[in-house]
Amino acid sequence: MKIKFGTSGWRGIIAREFTWDRVNRVADAIGLQLKNEGRDSIVIGGDCRFLSPELSEATAERMAGYGFNVLLAGGPCPTPVLSHACRKGGHGGVINFTASHNPPLYNGIKFSPWHGGPADSALTASIERIIEEGGKPENGSGSVITSNLERDYSQDILKYLNVEAFRNSGLKVVYDAFSGAGSGLLDRILVDLGAAVRVLNGARDPLFAGRQHPEPGESGTADLALQVLSSGASLGVATDGDADRFGIIDENGNFVSPHDFLPLLLEYLIETKGYTGLAVRSVTTSSLLDRVASTHGLETEITPVGFKYLGARMLEGNVILAGEESGGLSIADHVPEKDGILACLLASEMVCARRKGLAAQLDDLWKKYGRVHISRTDLRLDDILTQHLTKEYFDSDPSEITGISVDSIDRTDGVRMIMKNGDWILIRLSGTEPLARIYVQSDSQDEVDSIMKKVVTGFREMMGAQ
Repeated sequence: MKIKFGTSGWRGIIAREFTWDRVNRVADAIGLQLKNEGRDSIVIGGDCRFLSPELSEATAERMAGYGFNVLLAGGPCPTPVLSHACRKGGHGGVINFTASHNPPLYNGIKFSPWHGGPADSALTASIERIIEEGGKPENGSGSVITSNLERDYSQDILKYLNVEAFRNSGLKVVYDAFSGAGSGLLDRILVDLGAAVRVLNGARDPLFAGRQHPEPGESGTADLALQVLSSGASLGVATDGDADRFGIIDENGNFVSPHDFLPLLLEYLIETKGYTGLAVRSVTTSSLLDRVASTHGLETEITPVGFKYLGARMLEGNVILAGEESGGLSIADHVPEKDGILACLLASEMVCARRKGLAAQLDDLWKKYGRVHISRTDLRLDDILTQHLTKEYFDSDPSEITGISVDSIDRTDGVRMIMKNGDWILIRLSGTEPLARIYVQSDSQDEVDSIMKKVVTGFREMMGAQ
């Protein structure tokens, strides 16, 4: 079985695909790639999953044996902290042992080059070739320095925050750390800023307290919502296992979708903090962000799905906010990588600075810009549906989809079919599972539900008729 990198690294089930021997092969290939680039230092760390600490230490010694000067995280470390350490120290890259929000049976390696953001496809393809060839660097004499990387991150992240807004605000936060690497960092920063914080699932647990998917989406934050309501907290925040994704609960116990939080944050960054530049979002993220940017005379750029595309745009400069619907964002000149810790801190700051909860702020936002609704459904692919989608949508320009007229087509990622009234339907094929992901956006939730029903019913009837 070949080792293949996806949008966020190489992942596999522990002891089946993800074995110690295969980890060494990947580390060797990364080492040779960096040596070929003339780089001789690297940051290594990992999250709270099974074997992440042990593999981090062993890989650090292995890379030192190839002549690398290694900066090793002294314990479980969030993905954005590792990226920050790489950029701050001018290192050649990051080897990060994490499988992010995948189930507990998984672990993986995420490699980031010198800029700290996700590796692009050309770079991961080069590493895959080296793995196949069995390449590794020549032996050398390097070093391993173990350091608390969170200390510098905690200090530097304050430059993106209005510290004074937190003082005497009476902020009360419930934080669900998802048994992950964000525990002890996000809560400590909030406490230092003057907040009262209650932590849920703060102890390391490779089984994620029984969660099958440690992902801070709406279903994953149901317990957090109950705790916010019962405690009368100002808001609830959550980060996933490696703390690159965020989840937010408002003062009424409602999940704040990234589709709504991103435009709310953009408006805040522009109006309150004086940011200017571009807003960047993935194609599957709500266009409400575009309305906020346009109202303030700013532009929005749309990328394919995956933070490696948003991070690459950040590296070009002049970006206010880059975000995606799966709960990832970064801002300005911060790391070109998802940072769930920063997202939660900014949500908390907004509550303090505006002296009102996120639910009230969202009501204000929707009154100004209208509300945009978006929904996603996954359909399992068989040969019939795959052939139909390829022929009718990916290899041609459809004029309609299950009886709904199409006005224009966008192929940024998959095929997005736009109606005359601005509603749209997007079909993407999953890169990791035999699934067709179908997205629908409209200003009306009823219309979203109606369109989705027509599309899904039409596809299923077509499959059943064959």
